[in-house]
Order: sequence, then structure tokens, then C-alpha cells
Amino acid sequence: MKKRKLQIDVMGLEPDFEHIRQDELIRCKIYIDGRACMFWTTKANYESLTYDKFFVRDGKTQDCAGVINTTNMFIEEE
Repeated sequence: MKKRKLQIDVMGLEPDFEHIRQDELIRCKIYIDGRACMFWTTKANYESLTYDKFFVRDGKTQDCAGVINTTNMFIEEE
């Protein structure tokens, strides 16, 4: 059986929702075996995961791909 790979990139604050405060949602991409899907999490959840060192960067600088934070690559165990 093929082991699945998972990684999450954090893109930053979500500016596109009119009905919520702009500083409440963080836009993320989850990659499963290279296929990307967008999802959103709250700023509080993101800060908690950053504090717990789930993400590997400090989240203060955006790279050339627009990513401000990322996880390690997680590989499914058999």
C-alpha cells in the first residue's frame, strides 16, 4: 500500500470575506500526495499551533510562493 504524504502551508490572513472581520480567518493549503485543497482556520487556532511548534517557521516572513508558515512533511505509517 502506498504511504500518503501530508503537508500544510499557511498563506496568511483571509481578506476576501466581507461578512467577518478580516483578522479572524487564516487561509491555508493542505497537500495530500501533492494535491492541494484550501481550508481556513481561526487566528486563535493558528497561533496555538504555532506556539506548539506544529509549524516550522516563525510566521513573520512570506516566501516567494506566498507562504508564511508550513509544517514538516508527514508520511503515513503502515
